[in-house]
Amino acid sequence: MFGIPMVYIWLALTVLFVIIEVATTDIASIWFAAGALVSTVVAWLAPQALALQAVVFAVVTVVTMYFTKPLLTKYLTKKTPTNMDMYIGRDALALSDISPEEPGRAKIAGLTWQAKSNGVIKAGEMCRIVKIEGASLVVDKITVNQ
Repeated sequence: MFGIPMVYIWLALTVLFVIIEVATTDIASIWFAAGALVSTVVAWLAPQALALQAVVFAVVTVVTMYFTKPLLTKYLTKKTPTNMDMYIGRDALALSDISPEEPGRAKIAGLTWQAKSNGVIKAGEMCRIVKIEGASLVVDKITVNQ
């Protein structure tokens, strides 16, 4: 291509994709770099097989993306905590009865929230926040052992 052997073009693409990957804060082009690297080897072994080089590039890129993206996303994606996450594990005051059938109200840090529970919590009792679902607290009754 343009009088340049394909092995050098694939090698240049590999370097370019690695530079893009390093320059970005997200996983963006590592799969393309893997495909270009394997295509570099194919171009070195079979310099006239341009179609084979292109197919190898596409297949390696798709296969590496398919098998590694879920793992990379799982381990490299950071969960950004919200201000509401600070309430999880803290105690709240039940302002009304809370039961599995009927949500009630609970107060924490001067704020009143809708509250749900798998058990029965009477008004005036303390409860522990286990998670937040939408705009509702999910709470458990505090027992003596907690």
